[in-house]
Amino acid sequence: MGKSKKVTLFYCNVVIFIGLVGLYYRLKQPIVEGIASRNCCGGIEAGVHYSETDRKPPEYVRRCFQSSGDGSGGTDYKWDGFPCTNKDSGECCGGKGTCNATSKGGYCKTSDGSTFTYRKRGGDKEHSYIKRSNDNILDINEVNDMKDYYYDRKQSSKTAGMSKEMQRFMARRSKNETYMEQQLITKRSSKLKDDKDAKTKLVEQQKNIQMVYWITLLHLLVLVIIAVVIRGALVAKIQGFLDIIYLQYLKYSGKTVKHA
Repeated sequence: MGKSKKVTLFYCNVVIFIGLVGLYYRLKQPIVEGIASRNCCGGIEAGVHYSETDRKPPEYVRRCFQSSGDGSGGTDYKWDGFPCTNKDSGECCGGKGTCNATSKGGYCKTSDGSTFTYRKRGGDKEHSYIKRSNDNILDINEVNDMKDYYYDRKQSSKTAGMSKEMQRFMARRSKNETYMEQQLITKRSSKLKDDKDAKTKLVEQQKNIQMVYWITLLHLLVLVIIAVVIRGALVAKIQGFLDIIYLQYLKYSGKTVKHA
């Protein structure tokens, strides 16, 4: 093989090496998992914890939102169901903290550890959160927690006067419980599947990264060997390129080029 062909082969391998390096860094980019967004204030999800047509947030997070009277004895909350009020929104805990669900309406917790709530029809005035013995923290994605919560509400309604909202709830309680249980079980199954798929993708990604890494190292070794073999021709090529640049510099600077 002539020197010119060896030099051409070297250049081709340089291009391949650059491509391998680019592929390596591309494979190292984090995998974007196809998991549903869970950024609603309080961690609630439309279709699971509430209907998108609801005008009020779920009972167990209502104290995380400012509220006022609607003029007819009801309550208006600064909350949106569709799209949901985001956890970073100024309407979620007044933009000052995170919302945590409890059986008595939830509470807000700030970054410095302080807690507060908003009272029903209390506007934007914050009140210190004092945990009561019957105010249980809820995992809204746990079937048992949510079933217990609905069960407690039904039991208390036997001794207390029921509001119109509670009466409506009691009328459809069986349907609600079944729906909630099915939705949470489906959600959990979906999450497990998403986690499994993500782990599989991560393993495949690591395998591909390792394979490209070793191929790149091997290719670099080949480049070094070729460069040693044709070092004379490479030096001549580089020197010729530098001479051209130097001549162009002299030309544009107005200096005379002396010929031997």
